[in-house]
Amino acid sequence: MDLLAEAEALQTEAHEVLRRLDLEHAFPSLGPPSLIGSARSGLMVLRDLDVMFTAPSATACEVLAGLADIAARVELLSVDFRDERGERRPTPQLTDERFYAVLGYAGWKVELTVWLHAVDRPHVADALRVGAASDEEKEAILRLKSTYPVYPDAVGGSDIYPAVLEHGVRSTEELTAYLGS
Repeated sequence: MDLLAEAEALQTEAHEVLRRLDLEHAFPSLGPPSLIGSARSGLMVLRDLDVMFTAPSATACEVLAGLADIAARVELLSVDFRDERGERRPTPQLTDERFYAVLGYAGWKVELTVWLHAVDRPHVADALRVGAASDEEKEAILRLKSTYPVYPDAVGGSDIYPAVLEHGVRSTEELTAYLGS
C-alpha cells in the first residue's frame, strides 16, 4: 500500500474512533469539537488524533465529567488529565490556558485540548493548508513522518510541514540540515 493510501485508511479509522467516542455527547457545554492535526489534513502515519474545543467558561469538573461519560461508554485504556491554568499553562501566554487530556483507546492516542480563551488559533487553518498540498508534497511529508528517527517525539508535523511546503525539503538528511539551521 502506498503512503497516501495508508494515510487515507488511518483517517477513515480515525473518524470511526471519533464516532465511537461521541465527544459532542460527552462535552455538550463545550461547543463543537474541532478535529485538527494530521487527521484533519489527511496526512496520518500514527494512530494519534488531536481534537480541540474553545470553551472559555469550561471547568475542570465539566471536563472530568465528560471523560467519565466516555469511560462509561467505551473501554478506555488510559486517561491523563491536566489542568494547565496559571503557572501550569504550556507557554507564557495567558491565552494558552487549557484543560488537556490524553486518552488511550483501541490502539489510539486521542489528545483533547479545551482552550479557555477564545482567540484565533491556527490549528484548523494549518491542517487545511497542509491538506491542500500537492500529492508530491503530501508524499514527502508522509515519507518524512514515517522515516524520521525522532518523529513525533522531538520533531513534529509542525516542523515537517513548513520544511516541505516552504523550503523544498524531501529527505531525512535535508530535514536534519533544515532543523539545524
